[in-house]
Amino acid sequence: MLCFAVTGSIGCVLTTAPDELTLAISSVLDREGEPVRIAWVLCVARVERIRAAILGDLREGDLVRVEGEIEQRRRQIGELGFYSVAFVVRSITRLSPTSEGAAP
Repeated sequence: MLCFAVTGSIGCVLTTAPDELTLAISSVLDREGEPVRIAWVLCVARVERIRAAILGDLREGDLVRVEGEIEQRRRQIGELGFYSVAFVVRSITRLSPTSEGAAP
């Protein structure tokens, strides 16, 4: 299983299913010699403890570090096979506003 880590600001929290939350995280991409860009990453929280912490303790605009696993799924619809990738949250930590990686 591949792992990921992203630091950024919570743009929004969406309830996408009864047992799933989706976080939109904005993160600054600052590469030397290129203009600063903002990347958006959609992260899915499925574990009850993590969902409760997100809903109870975090707000839009909070700077966070999210770590988790990259999950690939295959769905079959008729004769067509579709693949999707999900960034599944395993931990989320609120950071101080002065930490690097936050979107302006």
